[in-house]
This record gives sequence, structure tokens and C-alpha cells, in this order.
Amino acid sequence: MRTLLQPVQHLIGQIIRGLSKVIVGPMIYGQKDDYDAQRYWRDRFSKYGDSLKGPGHEGMSEQENQKAYQTAAQIFINTCLNSGIDLANARILEIGCGTGFYTETLANLGAKNYLGLDITDVLFPKLKQKFPHFQFIKKDITTDAISGEFDLIVMIDVIEHIVKEEKLSFAMQTIKNCLSKEGIFLIAPLTEMKKRELFYVNFWSIEDLKLRFVNWNFGESIPFRNGLLFCIKPGQIELQLDQKTLPVKSQL
Repeated sequence: MRTLLQPVQHLIGQIIRGLSKVIVGPMIYGQKDDYDAQRYWRDRFSKYGDSLKGPGHEGMSEQENQKAYQTAAQIFINTCLNSGIDLANARILEIGCGTGFYTETLANLGAKNYLGLDITDVLFPKLKQKFPHFQFIKKDITTDAISGEFDLIVMIDVIEHIVKEEKLSFAMQTIKNCLSKEGIFLIAPLTEMKKRELFYVNFWSIEDLKLRFVNWNFGESIPFRNGLLFCIKPGQIELQLDQKTLPVKSQL
């Protein structure tokens, strides 16, 4: 009997989640064409704790999320290893550290100089206990300035939760300002076409990013979860523009 009821219960759960995201969620968190991201992610991580349902797919089981994340982690690891970055000595910034899934992945790869940013500090006590030598700061990449320079900036499963053009532009400019001249910006997912799905989900296209990283090197696209992973580096023109102009001596 219980086996027969499982498909029905699953269907009911999907309907409830669908109504929550389409009707209830926008009523609680919606702000015209935006949403209260800080409140939404605080509530979501408070609900799920360190479960991967927090940053992952709420409609999937923990085991299904773990499987999907492990597949993504292997792609992430290969990309980091092929990037040429010396992870043991690199200054690393992760935007949207969430439950610390990629924090742990980076730690296992030998990262030592790590700063994790998130829009909510709900999970910081656990993260600080698990990674006592890492730093964690509550900031909103779409509105807050970030100080420091980094050799590797990681932004995984975050960009699609920035839903406004102006906020995306602010976030990307902040990243450009923080990335070292030889640094690497790992970002995913990007898609071929821009698509708004839910009040808190907007998939940005490759072109959307290229408009904000003119003359930067995007490298090859790598299939990753709901889209593509890119390893973005400053281009030669950008590096030249970034150099300080030397004063010209007048000849009298």
C-alpha cells in the first residue's frame, strides 16, 4: 500500500512546490521585477541547513542532489587543475559559498587563502567550525563593494539567482575590479539564450556576460549542470588598459 502511495505523494509534493514558487513565493519575497534575495536565501538555508536541497534542487531527494553535485564537482576539479592556478598559494574568493560544498572541494585541492562570501550568514557557524583557517563574510555581490585582489574567483550556481540587469552589471564590475591581472574567474551556469523562469531564477546568456567582459578571454564552454561553465581571464587589451600611464616629460 505504501509503495502504491509513493507516486501520488510525489505528485502532490511537486504540485505544492510549484504553487509555492509561482504564487506564494512571489507574494512573500517579490519586489516588482526583483525579489528580496537576502530574506529568501536566509529562509531557505534556515529550512534545509547543510542539506544540498538548500542550494540545489528542492524537488530532488538528498541522494539525487548529492549525485548531481558530485558530477558537477568532478568537472569543477578538472577545470581548476587545468587552469594552471597554484591553488595552494592562490588568493581565492568564492561568491555564494552556501553550504560549503565547493569550499570543501577547494580545501581538498589544497586551497589555503580562501574568502567565502554569501548573502546570508545562517550557515557561517558550521562553516567556520569545519574550516577554521578560512574566512567567511556576509555580503551581497549585487550591492556591496568587495575589497582585496584575488587570483581565483569562483561563482557557481549564483548568477542565475541575480534577476535584474543593473544588479548583474554591478556584480560583474566588482569581480573585474577584484581579479588579479593573471587571475581566473570560474562561473556557471551560463546558457545560449537568456531565460527568466521563476521569481528568483533568471538564466543569463553567454552574450550577457560578454557584454560586461569586453575583450576578455572566455575560453571553451564546458557543459555543467543547467548550462555551461566558463573560465574567464583578462584579455590583452584589458591588461594594457589597466596599466598606469607613465608621465611624459616635456622637451624644452
